[in-house]
Amino acid sequence: MTHQILTHQKKAFIFFILIAGLFFFSTGSSDCNQTQDIFSTIATGTQDISSGFSPNIKKEAVLAALKSSVERAVSDELTPEAFASGFELLDKTILANPSKYIVNYSVIAELRKDKKYVAAVKVRVNLTLLKKHLKKYGIIKDKKEKPTVLVMISEKSEQDLSLKYWWGKDPLPYESLVVKEIMQFMSDKKFDMVGVDAAKAGLLKYDITFSSIYDTSAAMELGRKLNADIVIIGKAKSFEALNRMGEEKIYEADIVLDIFNANTKEKIRRLELKSTEKNFDTEEGNISVLKKAGKNAADEIATVANKYWEETILKKEQRIETKIEGENYLSSFILLRKALNDIPEVKSVQTKELGADQAMVSILFKGNAEKLAQELLLKTFDAFGIEIYDVQDKSFTIKFVSK
Repeated sequence: MTHQILTHQKKAFIFFILIAGLFFFSTGSSDCNQTQDIFSTIATGTQDISSGFSPNIKKEAVLAALKSSVERAVSDELTPEAFASGFELLDKTILANPSKYIVNYSVIAELRKDKKYVAAVKVRVNLTLLKKHLKKYGIIKDKKEKPTVLVMISEKSEQDLSLKYWWGKDPLPYESLVVKEIMQFMSDKKFDMVGVDAAKAGLLKYDITFSSIYDTSAAMELGRKLNADIVIIGKAKSFEALNRMGEEKIYEADIVLDIFNANTKEKIRRLELKSTEKNFDTEEGNISVLKKAGKNAADEIATVANKYWEETILKKEQRIETKIEGENYLSSFILLRKALNDIPEVKSVQTKELGADQAMVSILFKGNAEKLAQELLLKTFDAFGIEIYDVQDKSFTIKFVSK
């Protein structure tokens, strides 16, 4: 009897352990899925089989597909300009070891044709790790690599009795066609845009009063409260032109915009743009020409904002406080210092502290810390390698690694 009771207790205990184990593993897996951002794609890899097929051929084709998948994930995170400018560094770092970013994969199809073996592979890329490394290497465009922008444009089509706007006296609830196009275009270009809803909420929260809808001082105050670097204020109007093409009417849209640095209150540029569209219908004609005007304006704004931000913010000379560490760092530091002096944007290198196992160096550089880190990672040294981490706007840490 006692033996039976013990046996039942033993079975109950084992059952409890199994259930607890299942619970542990299921919750652990769930946490992992919640914290890991995944990029899924299907890619192909190709290898030559003119000399025959072997398992290694398939392996190389799959590796090519994995690299292609990581390239796609990277290109999805970067603008074409950022991808092109950082391509050499990408090739040396992330694309040199694409398997590191693969969660799992499966070959879903194979083909042998024209002395080529092609493998189609379904791949899941660890986007969380990829983004982390893109930022670590200074490739990813952090939001301060581009300005945060607030857009305030009043709008009037031919059918409206007066200008529509959401700020100032007697605001109207409306969605600006011009602003919508600008927001979409500039977001695609990786600008950090202040949403209209967030701007309306900020207007109420900070109790900012506009003396008129073109009160630039109030607009810049609102921009600063919302952490905007650039504020755009202006107006857009559409109307039917006098000219016609047969039965088709011509519609015009005029946009006048003033672009300001919200912090310095400097007027960066005034833009005056005209767009035209043809349409048989009055309502459709006004809508289409305002949308076209928004796209044209967005392209101009992005060009102006990029040029201004790069010339006045990103390329401004500033001191980058740099911590240097690693075994026998002094001999390596001499070579690193020479490499720093070979970078045109580096104006001076000043040693502030020199210890037994680390040093603090102040580097006067025309740009920010991410840009300098990117330049250094492109350098190669015979006796050692370098790791750069803890990259902030004006500081980072360099660690020497023995080869």
